[in-house]
Amino acid sequence: AGTVGKNSSFFDLMLACELSPQEIKDIERTAKEVYDFRRIYPGQEYEVYTASNGGLEKLTFVISDEHFVEVTKTGGEIAAERKEYPFETVHRTASGIITHSLFVSLQEQKLPLELGAKLSDIFAWDIDFFTDIHKNDYFRIIYEEKTRHDGLTKIGRIIAAEFNTKGESHYAFLFENEEGFSDYFDAEGKSLRKQLLKAPLSYSRISSNFSRRRYHPVLHHYSPHLGIDYAAPAGTPVMSTGDGTVLTAARNKANGNYVKIRHNNNYTSYYLHLSRFGKGIKSGVKVKQGQVIGYVGSTGYATGPHLDYRVKKNGRFVNPRSLKLPPANPVSESNMAAFSELRERFIVALGGIPINDWRTQHYATDGETPDGESGGIDDASRASSSR
Repeated sequence: AGTVGKNSSFFDLMLACELSPQEIKDIERTAKEVYDFRRIYPGQEYEVYTASNGGLEKLTFVISDEHFVEVTKTGGEIAAERKEYPFETVHRTASGIITHSLFVSLQEQKLPLELGAKLSDIFAWDIDFFTDIHKNDYFRIIYEEKTRHDGLTKIGRIIAAEFNTKGESHYAFLFENEEGFSDYFDAEGKSLRKQLLKAPLSYSRISSNFSRRRYHPVLHHYSPHLGIDYAAPAGTPVMSTGDGTVLTAARNKANGNYVKIRHNNNYTSYYLHLSRFGKGIKSGVKVKQGQVIGYVGSTGYATGPHLDYRVKKNGRFVNPRSLKLPPANPVSESNMAAFSELRERFIVALGGIPINDWRTQHYATDGETPDGESGGIDDASRASSSR
């Protein structure tokens, strides 16, 4: 048994376990389709079991909190398999009021920040969590908590969620619609996935909006700015906002490194000033919604690291933030009865989750919108968790 250290190689680690060089090469070759042992990193744990003759009997190698690779040798034949750790899963609830940001709300109550990332992903097509949330908005969540045999706890899927912004509740329900594929749907059974994400990255602020006449900070004259500039640290991953095909991954003087993606007959998206392209991103490659296609940079005509994101609809540039996007497939007619039963059950469950309004020590439930002013306490959000 051991742990991968700094500058360790799989070959050297296995040599130290007294496996032969040929056997190590055979393991690497056999396991390549399951896991590339050339890409091990510090902290990974492993166990090697040897037979009486000193050869390999079994190797287990941790590749994540949820998965490990098991390599076995039987009758001279080596086999490799990626396996999942067994987890015990229970449902938990969380809720909170926004007075600053969703993530502050979670942090104040020591709730997993991963919940915020998951909630943002679920509502990413309808709510921009940097610009669309307001003071006194609130959320309620039912989610999975998974515990491994050794006590490690992980956050699983969000099962149902409500996010109320400006008095309007947005719901999300996880439902298996067709062919065993689970997705999130709103209260009417419409998919929460749209053809394009509302924003292609996690950003600090919008540094320049869509405009037909903007003063260019580099060229020093007025010209159209047909996209949105998202300020973000250099190296921030940039995602494709929809499924599509890469038309261009190239560099020019003005755009720097840029990617152009055709999503369907109507929409084409552009990502400008990238520091570099994502792995495998080149002309002709098909990409999925949310796939990393590059990283924020300041190449081309740019005064600092940011992403210039543009969208064409029917051949004409449009404001990405004002697009009304069609959703993916809704709940099928044959599944609507099952979905309706699930929806009603979880609406009741969500409505029963108390929302801790820390400013008034009042627990708001359905029919009561949390409000009130800060009582001399630092203007930060709080959340409550039921375990």
